[in-house]
Amino acid sequence: MLILTEKPSVAKDFAKALGCTYSTTEKCFKKADGSVYIANCVGHLFELDEPASYNPEFKNWKNLPIVPDQFHYHVTPSVKDTAKAVINLLKKHKSDEILIATDADREGEIIARECLKAAGITDTSKIKRFWVSQAMTSDVILDGIQKAKALADYDQLADQGFARQHSDWLVGINGTRFITNKVANLFTVGRVQTSVLSAISARCSSIANFKAEKYYEIAATFAVPNGTLFPGLLVDTAGKSRFNEAALAPKLQPYLNQPAKLLKLKSEKKEILPPQLYSLNDLQKDAFHYFNYSAEMTLYLVQNLYENYKCVSYPRTPSKVMGSQNVELCKNLYQKFLTQYLEYFVLHPFYKIDASNKRIFNDAQLEAHHAIIPLAKIPAGATGDEENIYNLILERFMLAFAPAHVYEKQIAMLSVGDSQFKIEGRKVLDEGWQKFRRFTRLLKEADSDEIQLLDNIDWNNLTLTAVKSVQKTTKPPKHFNEASILAFMENPKGESGDKKLVGLGTPATRHTFIPKLLRSKYIEVTNKNILITKNGEKLLQLIAKTPLSALADVEETTRWEEKLAQNPILFEADIKSYVRKAVSGEVLHA
Repeated sequence: MLILTEKPSVAKDFAKALGCTYSTTEKCFKKADGSVYIANCVGHLFELDEPASYNPEFKNWKNLPIVPDQFHYHVTPSVKDTAKAVINLLKKHKSDEILIATDADREGEIIARECLKAAGITDTSKIKRFWVSQAMTSDVILDGIQKAKALADYDQLADQGFARQHSDWLVGINGTRFITNKVANLFTVGRVQTSVLSAISARCSSIANFKAEKYYEIAATFAVPNGTLFPGLLVDTAGKSRFNEAALAPKLQPYLNQPAKLLKLKSEKKEILPPQLYSLNDLQKDAFHYFNYSAEMTLYLVQNLYENYKCVSYPRTPSKVMGSQNVELCKNLYQKFLTQYLEYFVLHPFYKIDASNKRIFNDAQLEAHHAIIPLAKIPAGATGDEENIYNLILERFMLAFAPAHVYEKQIAMLSVGDSQFKIEGRKVLDEGWQKFRRFTRLLKEADSDEIQLLDNIDWNNLTLTAVKSVQKTTKPPKHFNEASILAFMENPKGESGDKKLVGLGTPATRHTFIPKLLRSKYIEVTNKNILITKNGEKLLQLIAKTPLSALADVEETTRWEEKLAQNPILFEADIKSYVRKAVSGEVLHA
């Protein structure tokens, strides 16, 4: 049997599990009896050919469109020795059983398929696919080998990967040349990155054009006999607290030190459930907020935790849930961590792990891999940055099975004289999971206006003690930062709910777009804010004057992503047709 892995580190894990040693002559791991060989890639060993390889006339950038009937690949020069060794082994063992053990995602699938194509292997009937989310321990590897499925079961995933790869090449090559033909400088275009740039531009424009409006709130202070103060607001007959003038406060002076009358008390029991488990994008967003780590750095750190320390599960996942078959796994891990991390032992009487928790165990929402969870204690030799990422993952896992935070939201309507006031707040009934959190952002920002605690108030014994006018202004939207742009790419329509929306890019690639846009000098980052540059605006202005304008349309790009997921063959055909039509005319002068 020949096993093909994506990285040398994974090849070593397989060698350890199967009792293989490295052969310097054959440049791979092998069993002494020759029954098992293990070859490794180093990521992609092949890359798409340049346009001129299809036709020498394509050396001239004005010869468009460039739409190959079949895409060709060549060995990436920097890994030519590895590619040669892998291809030789595949050719040698093409009649034997082959196990594909590249990363269990779309990118890993096409890395393997590129190698199979290069080795001339078209009969895949003896080829199986190793697919696990857990860290590559020996037990996991041996179990995964036994459960490997036919490679053909993953053909749809491969089709999606190649369709994305080809379409990005088509749009990038044709779009870049088309736009550059009429301008002095190089302007690079991308199928997803240009729509992301457009979103950044739109946000910057809305902020620049925002006109702040002034308004006033009349802040009131009420006191109970023991001196405790409670803030409230003056409201009009419709219950609104915004006013156009500040002169209302002085008119209320005669009411000071007068008793308030309770008109209505509305109480609503509410609960805040623990956060779901981490997807890669959610982890990257929190790492930015807590530690100012870029998405790229977070991926690097969590990949180390997965590959080198084997203390977290597979990280490149869009899922926030586990499968129904993972209940026992989570129980065993949870019980282990209660004793390994004593700060969480206080959760022992409260946690509940069973299949009825559909926020955690939900097959309908589970994608190729389950959410990122801790699998083992982090080693003592880990760096501080790695510990930070691990601690986020550990806490999210430990809190996921804790009780809900339960409170009573209270709105009291009071009158003093002929004026009405409103006091809002909450009465905590059960702190639940929030009692055990360390990272404060886990509290929903949407609940920040309800923080005032209204426990044990005697609503019939309140006195108005102060009023004042507070001038406020409406606020513009916030600039994108690295966390919020990831959130936008994950959910570009800004919708929420149980239904999973198709976002821009993939969890494994979303972190790459901001660095690309920075390198092209289309954006800049100032005080963590992502700002569009003149160069970026210039590109969007150029594209807007051409049939390529759809590339800057976020909704259109989202529709493409949906079509890619549903029918990759049709998607690639549509992209080819789009490119042919879009670059057939002349670029308008800037």
